Amino acid sequence: MPLFRFALLLAVFCPAAAHANEPIVLRFATLVPDGTAWARELKAAAREVESQTQGQVRWKWYFGGIAGDERVVPERIRRGQLEGEAAGVSCVDLAPSLRVLRVLGMFRRRDEAHAIIMRLRPTLEAEFHKAGFELLAVQWFGSDIAVTREPVRSLADLRKLRLWYWDIDPVWSKQLAQLGLKTVPLGVNEAGAAFDQGRIDGFLALPTAALAFQWSSRAHYYSDLSFASMAACSIISRQAFDALPLEAQQIIRTAATKASIRFEDINGAQEDQLLGGLFEKQGMHRVAASVPFREEFLDQARAARDALPDSVVPRALITRVLGWLSDFRAERP
Repeated sequence: MPLFRFALLLAVFCPAAAHANEPIVLRFATLVPDGTAWARELKAAAREVESQTQGQVRWKWYFGGIAGDERVVPERIRRGQLEGEAAGVSCVDLAPSLRVLRVLGMFRRRDEAHAIIMRLRPTLEAEFHKAGFELLAVQWFGSDIAVTREPVRSLADLRKLRLWYWDIDPVWSKQLAQLGLKTVPLGVNEAGAAFDQGRIDGFLALPTAALAFQWSSRAHYYSDLSFASMAACSIISRQAFDALPLEAQQIIRTAATKASIRFEDINGAQEDQLLGGLFEKQGMHRVAASVPFREEFLDQARAARDALPDSVVPRALITRVLGWLSDFRAERP
């Protein structure tokens, strides 16, 4: 698209930004630490947008939670202090159907979680839209495991420990108590210090998050039992997005989609590497979950799922997703 045409569109849709040929700056926040593979992909998407718009749109990232954690960022976006974010757990507040991925014991493999996210996408887009946001991308982000100070070989072992989980997770705040676990919900940036101070004995977290936030360098053991899946989303306020020319909107969508695909591929490969030996090379010890442990966990997880109130995850949504999973597993045993 010729630069003069883009500048003309800016003058029509965003006169203030077009003044003196100044670029539009889209400010996005994320907890992703700078220097990680995640951050590199977000920066690559930003460079693509700037290049494709001939410098007229710049996608600026605030990494490591410096613009606020996921509790406060959506409200900062609504106040016009930011335009968007890349997030994990806070996505489920804006698009409640994503909560189904956090239900314990629902998903066996990442391809199942990916398939359900794609089936839910139209619903998610509508939910984000209703909340005042445009969904740019959503993808599988990882599968939670236990990273602990002591080995965990049974549900009884797990119940002896004080375990961290992300305090903004509305599903786990209900379900983990049903499993009889002792939990210490805290913010992501508080978790490492809590472990160092002896306030917690381990983390219920994604393997990639354990690496990125250096929890794996503190703990000694990890279990290969998957508790639940997590999705990640990239969103922008509808007001900011609607003010952009259509060409710029498409460029941003395309860049976000590419980054989302790379994100999922990177996370899957890194999770496989971490659980396939990389954690051991860092000094951790793998504790393989036995068949009895897995069966006990799944039985208890089903009971906890059945006790979830509709206000957290609607029963109709769980039933629908279980049906989709049954079909998916029948096609891909």
